[in-house]
Amino acid sequence: MKTPKLNKLFLAAGITLAGLAFNPNLRAQVTVNIEGGSASSTVLFDRATNLYAGGTFSTTGSSKANVISFTGSSLNPNISGYNPITLNINLNNGAINGLNALANQSAGTGDTNAAGAPIIPTFVDSATTPEAVGINSTTYNITEFPSPTYVVPLVYVVNTNYPDVYAITNLTQRQAVTLETSTNKASFYGSTGSNTVYFVGRNRSAAVRTEIDLNIYNTANIKTFTNNSANLPVQDGSADPGYSSASKVVTAVTVLTNSIGTVAVQNVVPPLQAIAYEGVSYSVTNVINGSYPLWGYEHYYFIQSGYNGAPTTPQQAVIGAIYNSVTNSAFQSITNPIFTNNFVPIPALKVKRNYDGGPIIPLPNY
Repeated sequence: MKTPKLNKLFLAAGITLAGLAFNPNLRAQVTVNIEGGSASSTVLFDRATNLYAGGTFSTTGSSKANVISFTGSSLNPNISGYNPITLNINLNNGAINGLNALANQSAGTGDTNAAGAPIIPTFVDSATTPEAVGINSTTYNITEFPSPTYVVPLVYVVNTNYPDVYAITNLTQRQAVTLETSTNKASFYGSTGSNTVYFVGRNRSAAVRTEIDLNIYNTANIKTFTNNSANLPVQDGSADPGYSSASKVVTAVTVLTNSIGTVAVQNVVPPLQAIAYEGVSYSVTNVINGSYPLWGYEHYYFIQSGYNGAPTTPQQAVIGAIYNSVTNSAFQSITNPIFTNNFVPIPALKVKRNYDGGPIIPLPNY
């Protein structure tokens, strides 16, 4: 993970674009393709709607499926000169697949818009860095705009309706690795129950999988389960085991007796409940002070200017508008239900990480 930084080039470009947006000669449709992980789906769908606030727009697809398109006119003076604006958002294929599509400038399987047409992302919203998944950002000319947006907390969840797993209130680092790589009785995890506990995880296309594995130091293949038509556990024996989306993990843990899953905090819904890790429960405060370690920075990645696949001037302006609407203090407010308790503002942190899953380091004066 790269240390958050400011990109003066694009900040200057944003100032210039604000003045150019009023030039009627620039008026032309612009399309921005966004891919990423479902960990930030509520933010992206909300901010996409906000982009057209006061204007008009239509949608295609379903946000519940994490693939949706917005088309409309924005009143934001920084981008209104580029109306109509289309946002194709695909959060169903995973942030890592999105990074690969961005790096290779080629649409892979599942890289589509809401109509099913192949798309190459203009930018990728990801809670993991290219280097963490074996993509050299320098080789592929990938940069970020202009620094991380916020922190995405991650959790292990149990179903409160099942006594054996409900009695499991904490996982140590070794228990977490064992959970993901083998099957054990509930008693191994501190429960009095004798039933087997089944892990329900994400596939390698998910930033949630990458970040949790880095945080718990798991380098082995996971042993994850799904449910059959009778809601009985079936081990996923595919080449890349694990679910492709958080919603599928939530569904499986909800119906699969005695299972534990991994999701971003925003995806925790009843009857699921987060459990502690290394004796520390998730809370915004515990992320801020560095005592809860399961988290990663969210980034906006795109191709640098001057290289194939780099955003055009209008596209860069739209990315900037979305970035600004996500990072402004009004949105990242304790009174905003979309953001509060689901994510953590970076300025609030008293700690930092220099790379994904790395040591948590106190900031100066903490």
